[in-house]
Amino acid sequence: MLRVPFGPVLYSASANAVITPLTAALGGLGLAQAAYTAEVIRAGIVSVPRGQTRAAMALGMRPATIFFRIVFPQAMRVIIPPVGNEVISMVKNTSLVSVIALAELLYTAQLIYARTYETIPLLIVASLWYLIIVSILSVGQNFLEQYYGRHL
Repeated sequence: MLRVPFGPVLYSASANAVITPLTAALGGLGLAQAAYTAEVIRAGIVSVPRGQTRAAMALGMRPATIFFRIVFPQAMRVIIPPVGNEVISMVKNTSLVSVIALAELLYTAQLIYARTYETIPLLIVASLWYLIIVSILSVGQNFLEQYYGRHL
């Protein structure tokens, strides 16, 4: 409810209408991921030796150029492995949103085997889908690690 203090109500809506299960799932998973990722990125940037920045300043580079051409590529070597692992972990954690009745992969498998009583085959199918998704993300992470680690 949005209202003017001691005045009329400007807007009123049900919390269930504003925060749908999808919004709650995206918000919860996104905030948990963002908190960890921000710390990893900060640690990656701090891991670049200060001398790199000083040398670039001595050459007359601007701060934005220093960050994008010197600091960020070196920090990516440190950032990619934990962020990649965390993204893969978040994909696996999407099964947690079934608690709020959002139909994701595992929840859909549960709904189907509740009707058909074929529990094991459907769980195998769901696990194969997770395996495929995680494998694709792992290959992508490997390519990024090779790209940023090629000049060691």
